[in-house]
Amino acid sequence: MILIALLLIPFLTGTLLLVARPAHSLVIALISAIACAVIVVGLWLMPGSEVVTLEHSWIPQWGLNFKLGYDGIGLLMLLLTAVIFPFIIAAGAKETYENPAVVNALLLFTQSALFGVFMSQNAFLFYIFYELSLLPLFFLLLFWGGANRRAITMRFFIYTLFGGLALLFGIAYCVVQEPSHSADFTALHALHLPYDVQVWLFWALFLAFAVKLPIFPFHSWQPDTYTMAPLQGTMTLGGVLLKMGLFGILRFVFPIVPEGVEFWRSTVIWMSIIGALYAGWIAFRQTDLKRLVAYSSLSHVGILCAGLFAWNTYGISGSLYQAFAHAVLVVSMLYIVGAVQRRAGTTDLSKMGGMKLQTPRLAALFFLVLINAVALPLTQSFVGEWLMFNGLWQLENGGWMALAAVLTIILGAVYMLYAFQRVMLGPEPRNESGVRLLDADRDDHLFLVPLIAITLVLGFYPAPILHLLEAPVQQLLSVLN
Repeated sequence: MILIALLLIPFLTGTLLLVARPAHSLVIALISAIACAVIVVGLWLMPGSEVVTLEHSWIPQWGLNFKLGYDGIGLLMLLLTAVIFPFIIAAGAKETYENPAVVNALLLFTQSALFGVFMSQNAFLFYIFYELSLLPLFFLLLFWGGANRRAITMRFFIYTLFGGLALLFGIAYCVVQEPSHSADFTALHALHLPYDVQVWLFWALFLAFAVKLPIFPFHSWQPDTYTMAPLQGTMTLGGVLLKMGLFGILRFVFPIVPEGVEFWRSTVIWMSIIGALYAGWIAFRQTDLKRLVAYSSLSHVGILCAGLFAWNTYGISGSLYQAFAHAVLVVSMLYIVGAVQRRAGTTDLSKMGGMKLQTPRLAALFFLVLINAVALPLTQSFVGEWLMFNGLWQLENGGWMALAAVLTIILGAVYMLYAFQRVMLGPEPRNESGVRLLDADRDDHLFLVPLIAITLVLGFYPAPILHLLEAPVQQLLSVLN
């Protein structure tokens, strides 16, 4: 019943906020998110790598069973979601929203659906939670987004809709091929589809996750959506929601169509690396801080996907480890963007400069987040990226792939240091209102210091996460081989 509680706590709390609209909705939502975090950390500390707590035949003629559980990879995603969501909700403390109770309710509904995605042991159940996670976010973007929110939200919806339909077709095809017509992952992973079928079915299964991540050339919805979305919406998209793409690849693509993966692997890796380099170059050319962070996220995700398709221990473990690091990094960077915007009144880099003179503590926090963004040794990002580059290097002709991937670190250092210089450095603060800028306060420290601590502790001692991944990654590779 513990996993059922993970579904129900945020869902019921969100329903309460939606109906009652209490004045202290943020506090209630934060308590709910912290309770979920305590449960997941408790699961992490429990012995055993896999637990199935509930299995109920729902619509057996369709192969749909309500079956929940997790392995080490699923537990990492649950941990990521549970740890990050309290920070996402807490970020709303300094945002001004109309109907904040509804905003917090939508965030909790999203968290509940994400837990469902990462616990599902049935393909159709996965698909249901996968689509449900988009609905509250759709309304959050549509009603609380910025300029051109309707057009941008509809483009985001259309992209994800077509990707989801491709996934649904792939699931239906696999279930028909399964002798007992079961959609449980254990049954689908045991399928032995013909080689030519796997080659084309790869794209039916992969497309939804390529859009979700996103990777080049399925990325065009991302920069505008990240820029337009309210702060908490962007944190949810970049911090947690895109991790469903990585998780889906490991649950669907690798085990069901391994020969299709082998056929298309180099293509996907080069697509991902080219997209990462392209996004890094575009990030350097941005004049808007939030848009720069959006393109930097796109660049990081490209390397995540490339590392995953390296299809070896280093590549897969590094990609999953970096997924956690990326979530911490994106939420931290976006909070910095919000803090800067509240003080400068803009995210336009050409109108900023010299903030360090009046906000030295904020500048120090920004710099500590920045060193994780550029993957400095002893930071969380360094561990993940070193593992992924090592995984790429081990491939046949992987030296060129690894070299191209390493170039993204150089680009990342250039555009992140450029952003820091434009915002914080300069001879005098640029503030058109003439009002003295306020330095980082207690709330800013309570938000950023724990995230910075995570990046430094796991950068110095990554063993807890790597140990969690060791057994399931080896099991996955043994099945693939």
